[in-house]
Amino acid sequence: MGLPLELPVRDSDALEEGNKDSDKASGSDKEPSAWRFRLAVAQHHRAIYRVCHGILRDAHEAEDITQETFLRYWQLSGEVRGAKAWLITVARNKCLDRLRGRKRFVDADPEIFEQQADVHDPEWHAKQDETSSRLQALINRLSEPQRSLVLLFDVEGLSGAECAAALDLNINQVKVYLHRARRQLRRWLEESHD
Repeated sequence: MGLPLELPVRDSDALEEGNKDSDKASGSDKEPSAWRFRLAVAQHHRAIYRVCHGILRDAHEAEDITQETFLRYWQLSGEVRGAKAWLITVARNKCLDRLRGRKRFVDADPEIFEQQADVHDPEWHAKQDETSSRLQALINRLSEPQRSLVLLFDVEGLSGAECAAALDLNINQVKVYLHRARRQLRRWLEESHD
């Protein structure tokens, strides 16, 4: 679904946090706004899909959860503040529910860890691929919410505040869990070199 060219592209979170002129244009604050919805899809669809695919490791299921997440956003968009964090929270919870339903543990998305091609020799690339695979397996060994924090903060580049909102943690918990996750990953990497 493409955005018409005449629509201004603005930060959806700023729009939702009380721009009164846009609220008047879209009707009641509690009604879904097609413009707000399309803007959220345009800005956040790829990030939500990557989060889902990183957790589920299945493209079709990731697409399904992404669609379900945006359908839920459409239903509640008038009540949602902070679209990106809200969408990530809903997507993550739906993914975890899906995993619980099938009673198995999944690996992180290998595409997240791919390196872009450059001028390095094949041996260097082979070592990088091996390190990426090992790191991916180690991230998958982390417990929740540490695994999600590493994916959201270190891989997706969300801020600490966005991670806190998405995972329903406070900022201190984010710092502690992220520190513990990184320390554990470092310990496992060192053990594998010995």
